[in-house]
Amino acid sequence: MVDETLADESHVLTMPPVTVDGVAGVRRSVGDAADRAGLPPERADLFTVAVNEIVINAIEHGGGTADVTIIIAGPRLTVEVGDHGTAEARLVVPGEAPPVDQPGGRGLWLASRLCDELTIEPRDHTGGTVIRLTTVA
Repeated sequence: MVDETLADESHVLTMPPVTVDGVAGVRRSVGDAADRAGLPPERADLFTVAVNEIVINAIEHGGGTADVTIIIAGPRLTVEVGDHGTAEARLVVPGEAPPVDQPGGRGLWLASRLCDELTIEPRDHTGGTVIRLTTVA
């Protein structure tokens, strides 16, 4: 892991590529970052669930690994999750929960409800998608 302290006292943690075996480590790192940012425990837990959903989706649908960067800027905590997928369609956060008889499709919807902000962007020239989740203490 790379930990940088920026001039404005922001902290950036870039994790090595995450596989399914590393998801628990991401949850621990997000929990530690949430504590450092001053999030109350319940908000920290909800944000960790949101990040978990996005990391699992990135691994399952985006090439087998996820790139995770955790950014703490005062009370603001942002986690960027990148994948290497080749999806042709742009991801869109569903406005409503998927039907109960639909076997999947809840991760993005759930994550969007458990954080203050969720954005989806195509990655640069490397392909794939970056999902950015943010919460503020």
